[in-house]
Amino acid sequence: MEKEDLLTYCGRYGGSCARYRGYTAFRAAAALLAEICDAHGFRYWMPKEVKEFNYDEFRKGLEFFSKEDTWLVCPACCKGGGGGPPDCVRDCCQRHGVDLCFECPEFPCDRVKGDKDMLKRAGEYRRLGREGWLRRAAEKAERGFEFHTGKCYRVCVEDGKLKSSCD
Repeated sequence: MEKEDLLTYCGRYGGSCARYRGYTAFRAAAALLAEICDAHGFRYWMPKEVKEFNYDEFRKGLEFFSKEDTWLVCPACCKGGGGGPPDCVRDCCQRHGVDLCFECPEFPCDRVKGDKDMLKRAGEYRRLGREGWLRRAAEKAERGFEFHTGKCYRVCVEDGKLKSSCD
């Protein structure tokens, strides 16, 4: 998928969504945790020691989150998919004939004036330009940036640690 295809109507980059098919840190973290739990034999001793914890269900959850073919993983990004949160600007952008809210001549309208994050993204977009903004967004995604949390995630197999910050 091209970088342009991952640009969302609200000015986010779909390549930095943990549910996007190409974002692997989320699934890698679940797989790593499952591996560690299995290596420690939690399946055998947890049920005896912690009665209120259903290890088998927990392990099924880790298995689910580690697979790329679950409902959790979006088959397409914003413009190729649908859905979105209740305050999604998709319909508004389509009505105005723009593929990015920031490009609308009415921006910022009453609908988005209170969205500080969107206004910040718009400022970055205007400062960097479309190509620069997309390049920066793709680079952040490659480093493990996840836009829902605003943090970077990377499973570091070398030292066995899950990091939650960009270096």
